[in-house]
Amino acid sequence: MTRSLGGGLARVTVAAPRRRVDVALPDSVPVAELLPALLRNAGKGLADDGQQHGGWVLRRVDGQLVDPARSLAGQELRDGEVLHLVPRQDDWPELDYDDVVDAIAGAARATSPDWGPAATRRTGVGVACGALLLALGLAVTGPDHTVAGLVVLGLALVALVGGVVLARLASDAEAGTALAVVAMVAAATGGAVVGLGDLALTDLGWAQVLSGSLALVLVAAAGVVGVAGRTQYPVGGVVVGVLGAVGALLARAEAVDGVDAAAVLVVLVVVLTPLAPLLSLRLGKLPVPALPSTTEDLVADPPPIGRARVRARVRRTDELLTGILGGGAVTAVLATPVLVGSGRTSALWLVALVAAVSVLRARFFPAARHRLPLLLGGLVPAFVLGVSATGLPAGWVVAGAVPVLVVVAAAALAAGLAFRHRAPGPYLGRVADVLDVVLVLAVVPVACAVLGLYGYLRGLYG
Repeated sequence: MTRSLGGGLARVTVAAPRRRVDVALPDSVPVAELLPALLRNAGKGLADDGQQHGGWVLRRVDGQLVDPARSLAGQELRDGEVLHLVPRQDDWPELDYDDVVDAIAGAARATSPDWGPAATRRTGVGVACGALLLALGLAVTGPDHTVAGLVVLGLALVALVGGVVLARLASDAEAGTALAVVAMVAAATGGAVVGLGDLALTDLGWAQVLSGSLALVLVAAAGVVGVAGRTQYPVGGVVVGVLGAVGALLARAEAVDGVDAAAVLVVLVVVLTPLAPLLSLRLGKLPVPALPSTTEDLVADPPPIGRARVRARVRRTDELLTGILGGGAVTAVLATPVLVGSGRTSALWLVALVAAVSVLRARFFPAARHRLPLLLGGLVPAFVLGVSATGLPAGWVVAGAVPVLVVVAAAALAAGLAFRHRAPGPYLGRVADVLDVVLVLAVVPVACAVLGLYGYLRGLYG
């Protein structure tokens, strides 16, 4: 059974088609869970009648729909209000005004909501995070990067402690997560520049990348444990830090440079992305149904399910998946300038392939929070690749790059307009599946070309 977390009751009147019912409803339970009981008490056969017209909904006197996914308290429903139980498809006429000023005020309120306490809080948190990031950027511009790195690491510690305090003591996980993200950026930056000394930022080597990645992993892991809210962001920081450390260790070898390490990282992102759902299920400890092994197990009643526990694990699994996908996308985006800046033709082809694979794989994830990282992980590298075309001769830019970009723009616009009301058909989905497989298979040989393995083998065997 679902209990009212706040323990409050909302005493309302439900006006149904056949009778009016005065009821006391839990104000912290989603309205969708209350509708079955209301239908049973509002008249015989109402639930069956709802199948003929798409179901029942609750509306206020002014016609405003009561959101079934939210609680009564969350929608500020007060004692004594009258709710109308009406078919979902019925149109509720708008209120008629006899005062033009009142009509203008109502339209203005509907068009532009008032500035509330939540907006004030978000603005304050945003300004604070922006000021901290600006301080971080100013600190690393100094001539002595050792002192600047220590200052930035101290800033990371302060932001992390502030995030934990806000999340734990003030029960504001959103503000705590924002400060934790600032702490992760500061930790990665401070860890990378603290060992530079008097060198320029362009002289970053594998040792600096390794120290920055390890600092990022440490602070992100502390954010997962300390903030314990919206963990997709610190989980993404852990993924970026681990992959960055792997790339730094690869670049430590004499035969591997930074471009080669970046190529290996984007290939790892492509290979490991399909494993993200399974990994998040395991780490989130999502319960799975137990298959019966005997006849007694088959006829026995299943054990009761703790809904609160399952919801908590589902949320944790969802955040883990979002963080893993986001961390992989950020890694691919950070590796793109290294590959594009190398000027190698094979590196440019690798960026194009990885971008296309990322965009195609986004269709496997229906949730927007899962699909968005993959889309950004493909579109941002593609944009960087397009910007790099400015280095081509003028004739090539006009004759090659511009027409290609126009075709891409036309295709994207046509797809967006064509599929805004209906999903792509199965044949188009099958074409996308085949194209995805072909592009993934092409990633490995192109990555080998970036690493110079073909030239190495030719040197061995003549």
